[in-house]
Amino acid sequence: MSEVLLDRQGDLPVPPGVHEIDSEVEFLRHATDGTPLLIRGERLCAWAEAFYRLRERPFRHQESLSAVLQRIFPALTENQAKSLAQRVGQSTVSPEQVSAEFVLRRCYPSEVALWQLAPSSEHAARWLEWLYSHEPDAAENVVLRAFTDLLAREAGQSPEAVAYNARNREQAKQLLHGWLGLGGHDSTFAPGEFPLILPDDLLDEIKDEWMKRLIASEGRYFEQMLSFPLPIGLRRELAECTAQFYVHNSRHLTRTTLWDLQLYLSSEAIIALERVLPPLEPSPLPKAEAGVLDWFLSEYLPYRRWQANSGEERAAELVHGFAHTFVRWFLERYPLWLLEPEWISFQHSVQLLDSANDFVTLCVILDGLPVWDAQDLASAIPAKVKRLDLEQRSYCFAPVPTVTQFAKEALLKGVPPIHTAESSPLGIILPDEGSPLQRLLGAQPGDLIFWRVSQPDNAYHFEGEAKRERQVRAELESIILALKEVVEKLPANLELCIVITSDHGRLYNPKSPRSLPVPSGMEAHGRVAWGDLQRDFDEDGFVLDIDARQIAVHGQRFRMTKDMLIALGEESFQGDRGGYEPFPHGGLFPEEAIVPWFVFRRDSQRPNLDIVVRGSGEAEAAGTLVVTITNPSQIALECIAVSLSHHSAAQTRGQWAIPPLEKSVFDLRLAPWPTKSDLPSQATLLVRQPSGVTFTVETEALLEVMSLYDRDDTLLKDLEL
Repeated sequence: MSEVLLDRQGDLPVPPGVHEIDSEVEFLRHATDGTPLLIRGERLCAWAEAFYRLRERPFRHQESLSAVLQRIFPALTENQAKSLAQRVGQSTVSPEQVSAEFVLRRCYPSEVALWQLAPSSEHAARWLEWLYSHEPDAAENVVLRAFTDLLAREAGQSPEAVAYNARNREQAKQLLHGWLGLGGHDSTFAPGEFPLILPDDLLDEIKDEWMKRLIASEGRYFEQMLSFPLPIGLRRELAECTAQFYVHNSRHLTRTTLWDLQLYLSSEAIIALERVLPPLEPSPLPKAEAGVLDWFLSEYLPYRRWQANSGEERAAELVHGFAHTFVRWFLERYPLWLLEPEWISFQHSVQLLDSANDFVTLCVILDGLPVWDAQDLASAIPAKVKRLDLEQRSYCFAPVPTVTQFAKEALLKGVPPIHTAESSPLGIILPDEGSPLQRLLGAQPGDLIFWRVSQPDNAYHFEGEAKRERQVRAELESIILALKEVVEKLPANLELCIVITSDHGRLYNPKSPRSLPVPSGMEAHGRVAWGDLQRDFDEDGFVLDIDARQIAVHGQRFRMTKDMLIALGEESFQGDRGGYEPFPHGGLFPEEAIVPWFVFRRDSQRPNLDIVVRGSGEAEAAGTLVVTITNPSQIALECIAVSLSHHSAAQTRGQWAIPPLEKSVFDLRLAPWPTKSDLPSQATLLVRQPSGVTFTVETEALLEVMSLYDRDDTLLKDLEL
């Protein structure tokens, strides 16, 4: 028998093959002829129900979607329910399907992940971003309220639960601002680092707010935000805003601030700040290797960079003096390093082989990656590859000579250049072309894989001056994308370690004159020539010829197959070309001989530090804090602030190294020392990872106040004194 549907609300879509009845005449015409009917309206449905009930003919009440919506969401008006039903697409919906999640999926199908009932930090952030960029109408707001009420109940007491109380754009904006640190340290909404990339319009608004706070604080806002859990990508954005502020307000810029900023800034931004606050002249070259590497990073390189961009003649003379001192020091120490393997890059390769038992190690050898580009890369990778953390930001010395032909083979085989011909690679070597992902998919724990990349060397050598810098940036971006693919697609059960290094550095000079003649019978590249010098050497194995601006080096003494002539000034060898050589290499200026050794780890955990803070001092005078930190992780950290309260007077700043797998102790002078009545029981340490990620650690403070007598406040009060 044909179906009869009763639509009391009168808004049910007409199913295919069913005849619509909306008048008594039409009903009488088809009531008994067997036609499938859809009868509309309260009065007609009541008449039809009585008619078919008396004749014992089956019929079915069909509830419209608008009625279902009103039943499930009582706050909807009739018109709102009908409008919402049209958007949902009521002809394909049964009442059993209808829920807040279902309605929102139908209304906003591109946001499927958002409408899943799974509260989390990422989901809460996605919800606030969506609400910030949308203006739901009244009907949608009714459904959204029901949806977020469910989420809030599921989230319980979790930090992100508050996010689900937002009902409109303004409330979402307020919570987003709090999550991103604009609500201040006392904000009640603090669910940790914001887990998503901000949309452009929201990021622009946040930058505007940052700039207002930078202006109001005369730039100190960046320092204040170091203790706030800001994602590394946003911290870099904040640093760029801060740099813009200081370029226009240089009177507020200090060297401490510049030191805090440079970890997050691009080379271009650092150069702009150094123009308004030139670096101090470097101190004399230290004697120990670790001291020399620190001196290079904190003193020589900033000064060299400023000198090269400013054109100061006296500064150039000073740089040459330091470079010559470094060259002599380097050549004197190099033979010792060959006997005590710790400082040369190819010795680090051997250590990789010895330590890679439990994880897959991908060693990326970027050809001719200078330290300044490496620093940009080290900052950009954690910001763009979320699961990759910088575990070690260290530096070592390149083998002699600093050209690819010799230095790269040494890195791949773990031996000096003189032995590379008869030595085997330490691991699997991948070609430059394409991504390393396919080969890594079959990797096993303990595998050591080298990916040799001809960039950015090719860009430095072959791109014209106008395009060079842009091309270098493009090549580094390409490397980051390839690493991101590896990190995201390599099976999660494999522990992954990625090492970024280079075979050699580069001279910080875009126009090195090709003025040195290549001696007969010798080959040359950039700033070095090799062959048979047919001369005697003393036990040092090298001779500096200041007048000829060259160094003669005994190949055998330095584990090279040939003797070498190395440029002592900033010139290059002529080869078959004249003119200038942009950012050449082959020499032994510090920036040519020092290379990065950066270690990244996938899905690394924040270090669990064991901290003891003790101290004693005279009230309102000076005191000494003794901070002992045990770092059981392999991540090299630094402490940049220790505070005993939220007041700046009880805080001391600096850079104190926290080496991996070691106990470190440092003493801090703190003034004024608190009185006995104000003696704090907690200390807060601000710690920074190599990637620039900062976090705070609270610990018990075991403090004493030394004084000539103890003041009994209770007794004095009783005496009304």
